[in-house]
Amino acid sequence: MDNTLIPYTPIVMPRSKRYGNNYWGMMGPKVNYRDVILYSDLEYDHWVTVETDAKVKTYCEQPLEITYTLNGKRNRTIFDMFLYENESEIFVEVKYEKELHPSNRNYDRVMRQLEAQKEWCRLNGKLHEVRTEKAIRIGRYSIENRIKILASVINHRHPMFIEEVSRSLNYTKRTMKEICYELSDTCSPYEVFLSCHWLYYKGIITADIDSKIWNYEMEVWKLEQMSII
Repeated sequence: MDNTLIPYTPIVMPRSKRYGNNYWGMMGPKVNYRDVILYSDLEYDHWVTVETDAKVKTYCEQPLEITYTLNGKRNRTIFDMFLYENESEIFVEVKYEKELHPSNRNYDRVMRQLEAQKEWCRLNGKLHEVRTEKAIRIGRYSIENRIKILASVINHRHPMFIEEVSRSLNYTKRTMKEICYELSDTCSPYEVFLSCHWLYYKGIITADIDSKIWNYEMEVWKLEQMSII
């Protein structure tokens, strides 16, 4: 991936009481397989959705720190992620829904933090989004399926039979069982699943990964004609 699209370097924060209670160190294919550090379970789930979203070309976690004033004191905030998505530059803050409720004890601080981020983005011509678990954890199987897809991409850089599997697919929904049976003389079911995970990751095929577990009954189909990179 062309990381010249990202003019930022991840800010690594100390694992303290505030940061790192749910610390994740992962490998990011869209950032040239470098280590990606995440600081909460929700940030991890968000990263999984980012890595498996074909519209996102690349990203940077904890990309930028800005300052703002609250109750006469200067505070700092670090955006959770910067995305290059659909040729747009988006700064994202990941929050739990409860943090956005007026009854939350940190509500005033969170609101001022978000206002500061939105104003900075407005002044600098960037988009800003707040993403909560409602947007990140869509569907019963979304995260589970995406983790499987991502594991296939991380552990197998380019499946051996991906071209053959791609040629067997079209714009009509077909089950994984049907595809495996058709290609049984060419490759194993494992290779079919691995190739389909890669094809989904690249945005060449799609599937209902939110409400169905990816097994032999999963239906897949092509989105549009694209070359495999």
